[in-house]
Amino acid sequence: MAPQDLSPPKHGREMARKHHGLAISARVSLGRRRIFARSNSLGFLLLASLVGVCAGVVVSGVSTLSQALHSLLCDIPFRSELSAAELPRGLPLVAIPVAGGLLTALVVHLRRRRGNIVDPIEANALYGGRMSLSDSIWLAVQNLASNGFGLSKGLEAAYTQLSSGIASQLGLKLKLRREDMRLLVGCGAAGAIAAAFGAPLTGAFYAFELIIGTYSTVSLAPVICAVIAATLVSRALSGKAFEIEIGPIGSVTAVDILPALAVGVICAALGILLMIAVVRTERLATSCGMAPWLRPAVGGALVGAIALVTPQVLSAGHGAMHLNLETGVALSALLGVFALKALASALTIGAQE
Repeated sequence: MAPQDLSPPKHGREMARKHHGLAISARVSLGRRRIFARSNSLGFLLLASLVGVCAGVVVSGVSTLSQALHSLLCDIPFRSELSAAELPRGLPLVAIPVAGGLLTALVVHLRRRRGNIVDPIEANALYGGRMSLSDSIWLAVQNLASNGFGLSKGLEAAYTQLSSGIASQLGLKLKLRREDMRLLVGCGAAGAIAAAFGAPLTGAFYAFELIIGTYSTVSLAPVICAVIAATLVSRALSGKAFEIEIGPIGSVTAVDILPALAVGVICAALGILLMIAVVRTERLATSCGMAPWLRPAVGGALVGAIALVTPQVLSAGHGAMHLNLETGVALSALLGVFALKALASALTIGAQE
């Protein structure tokens, strides 16, 4: 009589191995969540610091690409600011922003087939911090096409979108909880703003106010780690690009707070007026029946025409700010530059929306 085969069937062994593998994967995933969740303070602080490092690298990389485009297209020294450069007046000064507008329109058209891009604010409010990294790269390219070709637009959207997108992808890979994902995306945005301006507190308040939406002791330490790491990495790679020397400061009294409050109110009012101008420009571009792909080019032509008056309206304008602070420009001239810069920014942003 042949001995009976007591080993489990082959199909049963394969199912057992599969369940065993799934159990191991689940334990690994649970372990990662426990290590990097907010309940494990040290692990999440390390993760927030890593996000800050990535934000510092993003800011330095994107700004370097923009400066390379400025140097190549406008024949200015690398690392110099376009809005502070002495540019020859002529057709190229108008043609370059027009080319940037057309390139921006092409990028928007190619990306629009995949739907709208979710920004960090929308991601945290509606999607639990979930963002697409490929969409973030598309927006960064669009932003570079505008800023790199001299259109009156900053790079802050590229910085925050790409940094937050990387943070979101890290959170998805680690399968973090919804609350931890939202906080990590806030750390990415905070690090981007901190690295862009060399201002950790500004980045932290930006994240608390707009991205995370609340102030809490639980989120304070991760955000602070992110902004400090981002600032240090950005300074190590790019130096202190936006540092402003204001000289010695005497004793500050209670009366000195009043002018600061007045400046804050004025700046807030000017910001609101600029946003209204952007919306009005967008509505005007839509109502005139102009083809969507042509609007950024027309906006670029108008910005180029303003640049014939003063090149200080080009690009983000940080160079112009330093130039005016260091040379002691008359108040009337300063107000004129500000008005032209506001107009150029409204034309750039409004034509691209």
